[in-house]
Amino acid sequence: MQEITLDQVDTSNYDVIIAGGGAGGLLTALALTAEGKRVLVLEKAERLGGVWHSYWVDGYRVDQGLHVITRVTRGAFVRFLKTYLSPPPKFVLHEGWQFRVHDKVGTIPSSIGETLRWPLTGWRGRLGLIRIGAKIKTMKLEEMQKYKDISFLEFMQSEGATNQVMLDVMQSAIYMAAGVPITEASAYEALRTLKDTDKESSKLGSAKRLIMGSGEYDEGYVISGMEELIKRVIETINGDYVLNSPVEHIHEHDGVVTGCSVAGKTLEHNRIVSNIPLWAMPNIIKSENTEVLDFFKRWSNMKPTHGITLWLGLNKIVIGDRKNRVLVHPSPNRWIVSISSFDPSCAPEGKELVAIAMMTIPGKSKDEMIEIMKGNGLEEYHPGILEYAEMEHVQMSYATRAALIPGQTDLDRPGPRTPIKGLYIVGTDTAGSGVGLQQAAQSADGVVKALSEDI
Repeated sequence: MQEITLDQVDTSNYDVIIAGGGAGGLLTALALTAEGKRVLVLEKAERLGGVWHSYWVDGYRVDQGLHVITRVTRGAFVRFLKTYLSPPPKFVLHEGWQFRVHDKVGTIPSSIGETLRWPLTGWRGRLGLIRIGAKIKTMKLEEMQKYKDISFLEFMQSEGATNQVMLDVMQSAIYMAAGVPITEASAYEALRTLKDTDKESSKLGSAKRLIMGSGEYDEGYVISGMEELIKRVIETINGDYVLNSPVEHIHEHDGVVTGCSVAGKTLEHNRIVSNIPLWAMPNIIKSENTEVLDFFKRWSNMKPTHGITLWLGLNKIVIGDRKNRVLVHPSPNRWIVSISSFDPSCAPEGKELVAIAMMTIPGKSKDEMIEIMKGNGLEEYHPGILEYAEMEHVQMSYATRAALIPGQTDLDRPGPRTPIKGLYIVGTDTAGSGVGLQQAAQSADGVVKALSEDI
């Protein structure tokens, strides 16, 4: 893609206009390029990518948020990159999540044998975990869908799984994926996350995994960070982009999209893909059609997620391995990742880049949350992290996505089509399973398929 100005835009040169250059919009553009289409991306910010972004702070490369990418070997996001980028980017898998509950450390067990040796609770808790773990691992996706309208805590209680340590660990595992605690997270989304699949498997396959477990976590970090990845995606897309150009309105007539308004200028086109958050759309859509207005109004109250990331550049290597850590207690839950153990290029030689992330706490200021992140056991369990910090950087943004609560699961959310012919919606708040970049790819898949069917 090439950057142009709004005055240079001739809409007849493009097959599709994409309103918003976030992950969903760019992945859609990438796939459309492979289909031989030419696109125009309109972006309100000074750069493309949204939270799909890296930048440098005092010699350390930080991502825009903590991007631990799930399903690195078999997920929709990686499949997109392997299909449309050559050579595909490289990922480094981590070795599992270590959950610290007070003075005890353990992973989420993946087999019966691991569960029997689980150090975080006693025998009663281990037996309870075996029972609930077996149910989850052998549960069909169709059965999980029955629980989409209740919370994960309600599901656990209905199954008699009330061991507090188990619930605390589940809370930490689900919180980052769903963006809300287990008291609010949809049971369906939580169950699918814990089973770690979007596809059905045979009973024999499920039983084998339950007995043998899994020796590899399908999560990791991309080498060279988001910076190099977004650069390659932009270079591959066929089309142009305009920055500092927020789409003010999308117009329709007689149920058909007719164009959009940008900086007071109307761009006429009959195919538009919106990567604008659904909760902002009622102010964007210009229509007298009640069905259209009701459609977007319904999704205007979606609950998004909010998080905070504390980046620390250490003048010596303190953690130095590829295990990801979660502090379950003392609360609140925090995720700690040694980024440079995945990709040393993000830190100067002999130094370490550590990211600490948590969901924001309502009613707390940024400074108050930073003190919470630095306190509550951090120095006790990871001595030296604060002592050797020579760089400190805080981000208040998190992946713009809908919280995975009842009414906002991938079974509930709309897309890719809208009541307006020729207008499609893409993003982490629209239809598509997974979280973050995974869901953006799933959503983009749906849009590209719909466009190919409709053209």
